[in-house]
Amino acid sequence: MRANRLLWLLLFLSSGTRLLAGQSAVAASLRSLQAVALAQAAAKEPAGGLTMSPSSLSFGNEQLNSPTAPQFITITNPGKSSFMIREIASSSPDFTLVHNCASSPDPMPARSSCEISVRFAPGAVGLRSGNIRITIDGDRPVQPLVIPLQGNGVQNGVTLSQTYLIFRTLLVGMTSMPQYVRLTNHSSTAPAKIVSIAVSPDFSLTTTADQCVTGLALAPLAGCTLAVVWTPTDSGSRDGQVTIGASDAEPPQVIDLHATATAIRLSSGTLRWSPTAVGVVGDSQSIEVRNEGRTSIEVGSVDASGDFYQQNNCGKELTQHQSCSVTVWFQPAAAGERVGTLLIHDSDVMGMQQVFLTGVGSLLDLSPVMVDFGTQSAESTSAPQVVTIANRGSANVSITAINVSGDFVVPGKTCGDTIVPGKSCQVSISFSPTVTGIRTGTLSIETSTGTIPRKVALSGTGQ
Repeated sequence: MRANRLLWLLLFLSSGTRLLAGQSAVAASLRSLQAVALAQAAAKEPAGGLTMSPSSLSFGNEQLNSPTAPQFITITNPGKSSFMIREIASSSPDFTLVHNCASSPDPMPARSSCEISVRFAPGAVGLRSGNIRITIDGDRPVQPLVIPLQGNGVQNGVTLSQTYLIFRTLLVGMTSMPQYVRLTNHSSTAPAKIVSIAVSPDFSLTTTADQCVTGLALAPLAGCTLAVVWTPTDSGSRDGQVTIGASDAEPPQVIDLHATATAIRLSSGTLRWSPTAVGVVGDSQSIEVRNEGRTSIEVGSVDASGDFYQQNNCGKELTQHQSCSVTVWFQPAAAGERVGTLLIHDSDVMGMQQVFLTGVGSLLDLSPVMVDFGTQSAESTSAPQVVTIANRGSANVSITAINVSGDFVVPGKTCGDTIVPGKSCQVSISFSPTVTGIRTGTLSIETSTGTIPRKVALSGTGQ
């Protein structure tokens, strides 16, 4: 009996071992099939997980060979890994692309996006279709991302030379240069009458030769011109249209318009300093920052770079027609031309205003830089006044010439051919007016470096 039980136990253990082995084999097979399925799914995954919005574009009816306003598609990489885009291409010449997407050899970073601008210019009448194809480089096969495109080419009897105009960014209240569009009657037998012209706000038509006007009858094969201008009343981007209705049964002709206006006016776009001694703070210069718009503008920061620094009273906001001032100083760190920028970050549509800063650093420091001799009798000579010339640099400065102009003379000087670092010399100047009235002149010091001569302004009045 005990032997039978022992035999039964051995048989049970043997069967269980085979059962467990079978289950392991099945599990391994399932894992293998699952891996194959995942690999196949990955191979069929379009563009490695990139997404697009919208997923297709339709342009509707468009005049033959006339480009539409652009439509935009946003491509997003929502994952945690970068992608290497090999190519973004249109399958049809009817659709043209411009994009800012990173492409090989630069990867598209994780959690980033870019835009594709698409315009439709039908090359033939009828339904036109194509697609955008985005291909990805990688270690495994990835299906390209395909974005369908569609539009309809039409040939109207009355056509426009352009159907989309973009205007340069303009200051509020100013008027742009005109842009011209030609309206043509292609019929060789029938006239075409313009029954209406409508223009969106902030855009208008200005007078031009053979101007299109309401009521004008275009003879067969004749045309007229539309001159479109942009006069913004407030800051921001604007989209508008010029719509021309003709007497025929065709739909109205439409010119799409796009423009951007800034409300920030700067009193100057450039500040320049005359030669200033190294390490010495030059005279200050100021610019006015004014909000010409009807909407308040937030001021984020004002920064000066290079050998320049600034102070301002702009605060955090400029309300309608409010202005503030920014004062800039120049303190050259070295001799020669020095450049920098003044950046004003704000909520205006431009996002940032920029002023170019430039000055010249000099090893020589002149004191004073302006001498007024007051009143002096004509044909007489005043007592001398002294100008000190100091070398603020770390190298010798060779003086090649000391000249004076106007009714002024140099009765004496202690300057030799060279001024060593940390040393100075003096030039004495007298005023000798030849006639009555205000007289001006200049003391000019030239050096062997070939830089701009250092100058002292001289003035006096003869009596």
